[in-house]
Amino acid sequence: MKRGKIGSLMGIAMILLSSSVFVSLSLSVNWEAFASTEEQEESQREPAELISTIRDLLNRTMVEYNKQNYTGAADLADVAYIDNFEFLEAPLAEEDEQLMEETEITLREDLSRLIEERAQPQQVQELINEINGRLDQAEQLLSNQN
Repeated sequence: MKRGKIGSLMGIAMILLSSSVFVSLSLSVNWEAFASTEEQEESQREPAELISTIRDLLNRTMVEYNKQNYTGAADLADVAYIDNFEFLEAPLAEEDEQLMEETEITLREDLSRLIEERAQPQQVQELINEINGRLDQAEQLLSNQN
């Protein structure tokens, strides 16, 4: 009788194990599909939406910087560049390559450097204002594209 119970328990364990492997594989495949879809949606956002998101992230960067949350500020600045400005680079370069390059360097390098160096908040705000001015120019150029 003990062997029967052990055999039943082994059978149940095998069923549970195979089910968990199936669920794990299903979740992995679904996550990859979701991530791919999310990347496609990001690259299809309109320039005005990207610029608005960048401005919002820069405002949030300054809020975190003023709280002396330098890591949070750096992370937000990185998201503004990597997840948003990079999608503007090609269309902006078609209209004004110099503006694209200057904005890219200011956003990617100069802002990150000021945050890393823990510059005075006024310096960071002035640089963000400069970036926003360039974003105004970019928005104007890209809105004429349509």
